[in-house]
Amino acid sequence: PYQQRKKTVAQIMDEFRPLTKDVKGFNDIYLQKEHEGPPVGKAVAVQVQGEDYAVLDEIGGKVKDFLLTLEGISDVTSDYEVGRGEIRVVVDQEEAARTFLSVSDIASSVRYAFKGGIATSIKPVEAEEEIDVLVRFPASYRNKKEIFDSILVPNRFGNLIPLNKVAHVEDKVSVVRIKHLDGKRVVTVHSNVDNKKITSAKANDILAKEFKDISHQYQGYSIEYGGEQEENIKSMQSFFKAFVLALFLIFMILAANFNSLTQPLLVMTAIIFGLIGVVWAFFFHRLPIGFFMFMGVVGLTGIVVNDSIVLVEFVNNLRVRGVDRRHSLVQAGQLRLRPVLLTTITTSLGLAPTAYGIWGGDPFLQPMALAIVWGIICATALTLIVLPCTYAIVDDITLKISGHTTVRKRENWQSPA
Repeated sequence: PYQQRKKTVAQIMDEFRPLTKDVKGFNDIYLQKEHEGPPVGKAVAVQVQGEDYAVLDEIGGKVKDFLLTLEGISDVTSDYEVGRGEIRVVVDQEEAARTFLSVSDIASSVRYAFKGGIATSIKPVEAEEEIDVLVRFPASYRNKKEIFDSILVPNRFGNLIPLNKVAHVEDKVSVVRIKHLDGKRVVTVHSNVDNKKITSAKANDILAKEFKDISHQYQGYSIEYGGEQEENIKSMQSFFKAFVLALFLIFMILAANFNSLTQPLLVMTAIIFGLIGVVWAFFFHRLPIGFFMFMGVVGLTGIVVNDSIVLVEFVNNLRVRGVDRRHSLVQAGQLRLRPVLLTTITTSLGLAPTAYGIWGGDPFLQPMALAIVWGIICATALTLIVLPCTYAIVDDITLKISGHTTVRKRENWQSPA
């Protein structure tokens, strides 16, 4: 388990790799790291598209050779597998038509000879189920290639036509499986990467530059890059949509609450302050920026605005009562300091065990928790200092443009009893 070991999966794989070199009885031995969360797929997955498998294998071989020259690349494999061979019955269409045979008739006779066909069913008097009678060549004949010369195919008039009169047999080696991508045959070259030496994104960029002219060298053939790179792009697109939607919903709620278009933007500056904390957190902890960090950022956007709402709402209430802007900002900072700090401290302490793996941690949730903890701490500190200044600046700009401040004083306001 992750919490009970000090070595990473990559380190364990590096220790086992030299031990597998002298193992006999295998053509190749590969070590594979399982992905339990996004991004899924191999770190490098080069998809070669075309029609002829010979050409696809040639291009795939060049990709494999180039990958082996890059530092940090390991376990380079290809899904192009050659089968053990097959026997093909090639029908002479003209001769078959002269003997009143179709391709379906010939195929059925060959299938019945080797796989068999149900001739009849027998049901004993006391039996509950019928017993099918399967008719086919004996096993000793089915294992001989010469048996094709003995197969007779009945035509529509009931005449028996020798198979070797209307078809011939070919031996051919084919691929184990045929894969397609966008309607074309595809061969995929996979590999793992050592993130300390090279990332999947960098490896794919190097490959794209090296094989950018492959479509000119081989007409009708192209290369696509999938695996982790493709999943990263999809994940980032999903994150961007979620982030924009979260910002829009927060803005709409704040606009309805403050009855203003400028103050929601003022409150949402706390999101920028939170992002600063996220950057510093991953810089000091030397962690890579990944999908789960972005998920934490999306959650952070809805948390960090709370302190800003408390301050701005309190300032607005004071100004409505007739307090001038400067004293409203000072009083808001003094009176709301303790609630703001308590909110930040309780949230940070609640997520700290997950962020730092105290009493057991989760490697997938840790980046999310770390982003929220550092983001909310940084946002709170900057909100208490920067937000009052920004409030005053925005208020001055609004006064010059529209002729009135963001909050208007109520002339006949009275304090509740």
